Amino acid sequence: MGIGRSSIRNDGYTMGKEQKTINKAETVKDIEVNFDSSCNFEAHMSEKINKANSMMGIILRTFEYLDDKCFSTFFKSLVRLHIEYANQVWSPYLMKHITALENVQRRATKLIPGYKELDYKERLKRLNLPTLSYRRLMGDMIEIYKILTGKYDSSVTSNFFTLRENDSITRGHNLKIFNERCRLNIRRN
Repeated sequence: MGIGRSSIRNDGYTMGKEQKTINKAETVKDIEVNFDSSCNFEAHMSEKINKANSMMGIILRTFEYLDDKCFSTFFKSLVRLHIEYANQVWSPYLMKHITALENVQRRATKLIPGYKELDYKERLKRLNLPTLSYRRLMGDMIEIYKILTGKYDSSVTSNFFTLRENDSITRGHNLKIFNERCRLNIRRN
């Protein structure tokens, strides 16, 4: 599988003395994340949304009555983990993907008796749940903190960020990230 915009011929690769041909793959699954050559993760997101919805269906078929405490426990442990696993790798940036992921939680919170008529933000407030986009943002900030403070192996994460040079204009700490300009969305996101 080739990642990027370059067009590589799909003749396959040869290996060994017998010249066995290995065909080029369009998608690869690694650590339960589907990678494709365009790096948009659309197939991965739709698979995870379907899995989360099916888990919500299992919860509904198994339990006749769901109060808010039971729902919160089941949702956090059985549904949300499918749409949040390794999301620092495949984090969505298009509004259609963000909305599709948020719709899983939006639909699930309507299933609690007495919550269907409430606004989505009011349902989240009563259940003490943040939005999924907020949780992704918090996870990204935690990962950046771990990388910058050396919690991960520095030989792997050395080129992730460029720190700003110390200048007298900025105040605060010395771990300010230099915002590089990106030409392509694949690099920016």
